[in-house]
Amino acid sequence: MLVAQVHSNPDVFEARVPFENISTNNTNCYIVKDGDDALVVDTGAPSDEGFAILDAALVELGVDRARLRFFLTHLHLDHAGLVDRIALPGAKLYVSPVDFEAVRASRAASSYDVARRAFVAEGVSPSDASGYARYAVEPRLFDASRLTLAPSCEGDVVEVGRYCFRVMETPGHTPGHLALYEPESRILFSGDHILFVISPSIALFPGGGDGLQAYLDSLAKVRKLGVKRLFISHGESRDDFDERIDWLAAHHLERLEETRGIVGSAPRLTGEEVIRAIKWNVPFDAWEDISFVQRWCIVTEGVVILNHLVDRNLIRREADEAGINRYFCDYR
Repeated sequence: MLVAQVHSNPDVFEARVPFENISTNNTNCYIVKDGDDALVVDTGAPSDEGFAILDAALVELGVDRARLRFFLTHLHLDHAGLVDRIALPGAKLYVSPVDFEAVRASRAASSYDVARRAFVAEGVSPSDASGYARYAVEPRLFDASRLTLAPSCEGDVVEVGRYCFRVMETPGHTPGHLALYEPESRILFSGDHILFVISPSIALFPGGGDGLQAYLDSLAKVRKLGVKRLFISHGESRDDFDERIDWLAAHHLERLEETRGIVGSAPRLTGEEVIRAIKWNVPFDAWEDISFVQRWCIVTEGVVILNHLVDRNLIRREADEAGINRYFCDYR
């Protein structure tokens, strides 16, 4: 079987769409079904194998394609990449307007230049900064003109048969990351907001917003729900998700203290020098041994951390005569 039932009342089925990434092998895509009504939560990455798996799962469940709707927790390739192949023309697609606009804006030539200059300002070499900036440009994931887009925000309701799911904004991993909550059964589709296989990466928010604080606030928000079942997008589901939420929050607070300590013990470091000094969970001692895409992830999250500390006046950022940011921590 390519699909497994993972919950009853409401009926939830899981199809694992393959996706080879740094720490994951697939995306857990969910189909919520009640009678003839069905909703797909995330579609997975685009590949012939992935399409065959998700398509076969829908056939096996007897889903009425003409009524099938889609909910995207966020607009990364491994969550939205199969939309064009699996959704019929005119299908309703629930999507965050914040993420939709952020993805659209990232494709502008000016956005690439801004990202490249920002990385250079942190002491990243021009060649690496150009590569990191290219990764920051989101690819085209689907043709919005052939679908019925339903911009979805906090408190909106998505009905599936007899069930009313509540949209929750859980920014952090992306600026507009969404979760979907059914209050009667207290099940939550959390996307990449909470994972066990890795600590979810935090995005650089447009306009300089504090993505890390948004993530911490979102964790606290989910923690207060009293969720009974958590459906995550990568790895095996587990029951100790409350403890995992607490661990994720503590992990980020500890990393903030570590970073502040690095800046305090060695003032005038560049942003990249601070980031390289942080103890990241990678199996390499040398920076050059880390894959380029993983270095981009690390540097991006490092800048998120530095931005948070600067915004909170816990460290200072000053540009030197060459325009490179230097960091200071004034302990009292």
